[in-house]
Amino acid sequence: MAVSRPIVFTTTHRVRFSELDPYNHVSTGRFATLYVDHRMEGLARFEIDFIRPVLADHEITITSSVREFRGPDAMIECSMTDASGKVLSKALMVAACVDRQTSRSIDWPADAIARFYEADASR
Repeated sequence: MAVSRPIVFTTTHRVRFSELDPYNHVSTGRFATLYVDHRMEGLARFEIDFIRPVLADHEITITSSVREFRGPDAMIECSMTDASGKVLSKALMVAACVDRQTSRSIDWPADAIARFYEADASR
């Protein structure tokens, strides 16, 4: 069985004045908001590694992809880089699959998992 590569989602955002703290860096709470805005709702747990400060008028690029699925949880790796490609921060997002009828978490269905991976070109 061939292993498919995860689809990497990418967005670009220009840092605004209202996102800065008194030290002229992107405020801690705003990092999480940027990642959540980038990826999806349904956030269960979030960890951020701050590597470099993000300053006003920086153009940042955010990428994310599903690393693995564990039952109802999708482990999503996120990374924020500047225009030169330097890593500014990394995050781990855990998103749960929720049944619409019961509002309870369920294991990710195979067809939903498949949407997060590129089609296998060898078939």
